[in-house]
Parts: sequence; structure tokens; C-alpha cells
Amino acid sequence: MKSTILKNHILHFAAMFVVLIAGLSFVSCASESGEDQEASPIVDTWRSQASSTGTYYMVFTEYKEYFVTTDLNDPNKNSEIGRYSFANNTLTCNPKGGSQKVYTCVIKGDNMTLTSTSGNGGVKHFIRHTNTRVRR
Repeated sequence: MKSTILKNHILHFAAMFVVLIAGLSFVSCASESGEDQEASPIVDTWRSQASSTGTYYMVFTEYKEYFVTTDLNDPNKNSEIGRYSFANNTLTCNPKGGSQKVYTCVIKGDNMTLTSTSGNGGVKHFIRHTNTRVRR
């Protein structure tokens, strides 16, 4: 009789422990706002398309930093480095030592179009860049 009661208590304790662990795992995955954050669509490496200045890349990180370069493997080729914000299809770039640039940004699949809101930057077309270089 006592062994049956003891088994029931152990099973009850084990079930509560499992529920506690499951609850903690869900809480640890949530962001501060209580919802999982989706990765921004701008975070990636973008290669210029049909540019009169030649091929260059814009790289946007998840840390709200960006850089513009002609060579992804050589940091000395960076022509612009700074911080950015992206909300409501508006991209604001704040380059170090330069003036702020604001663009209307449209991303469709692997294509991105930046249109300067000041009117003097023109329209820039980019495609999502996939690094095909094999590292050894």
C-alpha cells in the first residue's frame, strides 16, 4: 500500500518537473517584447546591378552596422562604413564621417531597389549575393 502511494507521489513530482522544464524552455526563447523577432530582410550581402561605377557590395549586419566595398575579402577596400536603421521600407544610413542618406527600400525576393528620398541619389538596384568562393 505504501509503495503504491510512494509511486503515485513520484509520478506526480516527475510530471510537475517536466511541465516546469517545458515552461522554462518556452520563456527562454522569447524576446524582451514577448514575441520572437524576425530577421530583418535587409540583413545580408547585396551586389550592385548595372552600376556605372562598377560592381560593389553593400553588407548589412544584424547589429545595425553596414559597409560598402568592392572586395568582400579585403577590408581595405571599404569605401563606406556606418550604422543603419530600417523600418517601414525606409533605410537610413549614417556613414562615419559623412552625411546621412535616406532611401525608400523595396525588397522583392532576391532583388532590392534603393531610391534616394532627396532625389539626387538616383535609383540603385541590387541582388542578394551568395558567396560561391570555397574556403580551404
